[in-house]
Amino acid sequence: MSFDWLSDLQPLFDAQESWHDGSYGKPVAAHLLSSQDTPFTIACGADLLAEHVRRFRFSPQVIQRLGQVTDNKGRSVFSESFLNHLQRIRLRAHVSAAPEGTLLLPGEPVLTIFAPELQLRLLQSAIRLLFWDSCTYATRAAITHWQQGHFSEEDTPHAPRLPFNPQGWNTRASYIGGGHFDMETARPGADNWPGLRVFESEQGQPLVQIRRLFKGEQPLGDVWLTAQQETDASVSHTHIAFQNVQKGQMENVQMSRFQNLLQPVLVKGHPAFNSPSLDYLRQRTWKQLEAFHQWNLNEYPRGWFIHS
Repeated sequence: MSFDWLSDLQPLFDAQESWHDGSYGKPVAAHLLSSQDTPFTIACGADLLAEHVRRFRFSPQVIQRLGQVTDNKGRSVFSESFLNHLQRIRLRAHVSAAPEGTLLLPGEPVLTIFAPELQLRLLQSAIRLLFWDSCTYATRAAITHWQQGHFSEEDTPHAPRLPFNPQGWNTRASYIGGGHFDMETARPGADNWPGLRVFESEQGQPLVQIRRLFKGEQPLGDVWLTAQQETDASVSHTHIAFQNVQKGQMENVQMSRFQNLLQPVLVKGHPAFNSPSLDYLRQRTWKQLEAFHQWNLNEYPRGWFIHS
């Protein structure tokens, strides 16, 4: 069965509020932070989010349906001006996320969104159901292997074609996290959703990138960058300094290479995501678990870039 995106009207109510108070076009930044309740989060669901945006339209049929939603007094809950705006709307959101199968530390941004206020509110439900829930299922499966110390790329059964509905998404995420298709995929509770919030530096600038430092294949630390800091952090340097939030002191790390974790998913509302096969994503999770398992994750260095 296909999923009824309009079964949850709350994002539309929130979007209508911004339309009527005049804030609908204000550019805003927001972040989805990885869970504080688990030792790590496995990023998952970026491909699903891009596919949702590619498929979804406020067609005349959808607008007509919304116009028929009434309150207990029989009055339309959506104003005509708001529905007219939805019919004309063109997504302008820019969304970046960590590649699926990537391990993020507690409290780190796993997704960033820069969008007009109204569009950010409209996308919250999709981000929650497609991206956050996928992260939750993938992480659940991966933690089982983390606790056992078992990381085998050979444990990669062929991935079947999965339907684009909640059951298919949950099974997909569990598979990427190292689980099997017969895993229990009961949906997490509503209080699991942390919501979107701003993650910014002490100077009040939002994070735009996480740069993971490596020596060979060994991760050394995560550096958080604002837009200006990303410009200042030269890609040619083999040393990088950042304020380690774990120790409350400056950290100077020598690296041999780095990886920018946040990759474009939507660019001005258009999908910009070419997903690898599910088999590959599952193997990426195995490699991430193996690379990080020698770390005490509470001590893994991460923090804001310091201008050199």
